[in-house]
Amino acid sequence: MSVRNIVLIGLFTGFSIAVFFAADLEYLGKLSLVIFVLSLGMFIFSSIPAGLIAWLCLSAGVLLGLPQDILFTSFNQHVVWLMIGAFIIASVLERSGLLERLIKWVERNCYTRGRVTLFTFILVQMLSVVIPSTSGRASALLPVYRAFGRQFAGNRKFFGLAIPILILMAANLTLIGAGSHIIGIGILETQTDRTISYMSFLIYGMPFGLLIGGISLYLLSKWYLKDMEFPEIEPEDVDIEKKPFSNQEKKALWLISITLILWLTEALHGFDIAFVTMLMSMIMMLPQIGLIKWKEGLKSVSWSLIFFVAGATALGELLVTYKVTDFFQERFLSLFSALDVTNEFIMLTLIVLISVTSHLYITSHTTRAVVFIPVLLIFADMFSLNPVAVVFIALIGINYCVTLPVSSKALLIFYEEDGRPFETRDLVKVSMWLMPIYIVLMIITYYVFWQHVGLNLMG
Repeated sequence: MSVRNIVLIGLFTGFSIAVFFAADLEYLGKLSLVIFVLSLGMFIFSSIPAGLIAWLCLSAGVLLGLPQDILFTSFNQHVVWLMIGAFIIASVLERSGLLERLIKWVERNCYTRGRVTLFTFILVQMLSVVIPSTSGRASALLPVYRAFGRQFAGNRKFFGLAIPILILMAANLTLIGAGSHIIGIGILETQTDRTISYMSFLIYGMPFGLLIGGISLYLLSKWYLKDMEFPEIEPEDVDIEKKPFSNQEKKALWLISITLILWLTEALHGFDIAFVTMLMSMIMMLPQIGLIKWKEGLKSVSWSLIFFVAGATALGELLVTYKVTDFFQERFLSLFSALDVTNEFIMLTLIVLISVTSHLYITSHTTRAVVFIPVLLIFADMFSLNPVAVVFIALIGINYCVTLPVSSKALLIFYEEDGRPFETRDLVKVSMWLMPIYIVLMIITYYVFWQHVGLNLMG
């Protein structure tokens, strides 16, 4: 056993003893806190899959006295079923041929430097609306990177950096833009009975996401985009008739369009986005529709991520059920008694700095949401802040994870490509400029936009 592991085990043992002998909590509250901290430590320092960690910790809690129902009711959450349906719909997008058609259209039309960068930007934004998780979009856009890498060999570094970084910036646009959004909003629902709808998230996040994406693309173009040589377009290539949409593509396009409309009109029809997503994904798997088979749809789901979301949300809910959050609220209130809670700028800056820099000490995107959202909700309750505003701003901050390859799976997917398109020092260079811009832009966006559309911190 390494020295690091011995130290970590010693620290956890000391913490557990302190909790059980010193904390003013009921037994199940103390147990919930110890189990939660154990899971966080293993998320950060262990190589065991995150989903397995969450369920092992829950099982350990059951063996030590927690009710068995926590294992079975953890899947009784809207966010879990939303993700299952979204993965199936994303697979339909790929299998139907729509994604390949989109990629080929980009290749065919990128015959100037401006078009290359513009189409790359637009393509990433479009996929952020229909493909859940940053890693899912990174996998879908790998063929685009490879095509550009072949055609513009001297600019492989630009595309290797631009595509994953734009994916991360575009995560701010929608509710399904990152798994951390779904986890964070799930925790918000369980602790406050408040939520953020797909349409609301789109309204709140799109202006910031598009603006920071444009700024990122400008900086990367300035530093890494070199002159491009474009092959001459032959007259016969121009006259080639575009391949018509297949029946598969037409059906997928119609059903995905209907899904998007139902997501955006949730307030009108009253059906939850999770129900809509599952309903449409099941319709797409019907044999009569012929888009994707039942077994293929289930195989397309990232079950490891689903189990992690269910388990992690259940671990966070334990803290509320057994009054652990109330316990910390009382302690934090005295700790922060000197803080000027009437100064909105101080509160905003504190939330922004904590969330944006969190990727430097917790590498997993989803783990950052599990760790910080419950704490920030306690913080919001202590100082009578708007919990919806706190969670949304924190999720936008958590989305920043550009500094190191391990900070995001989207970066790792491109970093591990053959020939390694970029080095860690390239990311550090980008982050030295982009992180301060990201922080300042979040603060400006709050005062110019967010506080006027229902995200007032002091409201």
